[in-house]
Amino acid sequence: MRKYQTSEPSLFYYQTGENPRLLIHTGTHGDEYEVIDLVMEAVKKYEDYLPSFVFVPVVSPSAVAKRTRNNGRGIDMNREFYSDSDDKEVVANIEILENKEFDLFVSFHEDPGSSFYYIYDVKFSDRVDELVLAHNKKVSDMGVELLNGVDDPDDDFLGYEFVDGYLKLTHREEYDDDGTVSAWVLNRRKASEYYCPEIPGLVDIATKRKIVETFFEKVLVERYK
Repeated sequence: MRKYQTSEPSLFYYQTGENPRLLIHTGTHGDEYEVIDLVMEAVKKYEDYLPSFVFVPVVSPSAVAKRTRNNGRGIDMNREFYSDSDDKEVVANIEILENKEFDLFVSFHEDPGSSFYYIYDVKFSDRVDELVLAHNKKVSDMGVELLNGVDDPDDDFLGYEFVDGYLKLTHREEYDDDGTVSAWVLNRRKASEYYCPEIPGLVDIATKRKIVETFFEKVLVERYK
């Protein structure tokens, strides 16, 4: 796993292989910082079982430094991610994705005020992902509550209904960029599938670690074995 620098001095990424198939993000929001080290641990642990990948551990360095959702310019990286952005962190993240095409994009997030685990499964097809369902069952068997209900009724981008911690969304071919990183990636076919695991912020660090490891074991390793 080799480390690379971007045009933004504080923003770097790791890559294995010449043609990476997997894109992993953490640190998009600074108030979701605990998951960064946990995913780094899992990436190192399972590196030999994964396809070639790009891992961006801190998508927004200024937000993580402040421990806030918005970055140093007051921008939410997952609401204002556009090609014509003049934000240096957005520009640097787009640079990383240039001339690359992935099978899968995974962006790990935390829901700071939640004790429930849930995951968004987004792809161009309407196929329900059995690997994710198996992962969710394992998480439930660990004693972690899965979300049954709405993610965030107060966020205009959200308001989705989850069942047993799972939501399947079909990405439309004609979908416009909406400021989210996932829409930008999918619209340009930088990846054809997207997972967004939302780690519950109110559980202890050991439980968060187990959830992340279970995702790697049950979803990523199984997918690429």
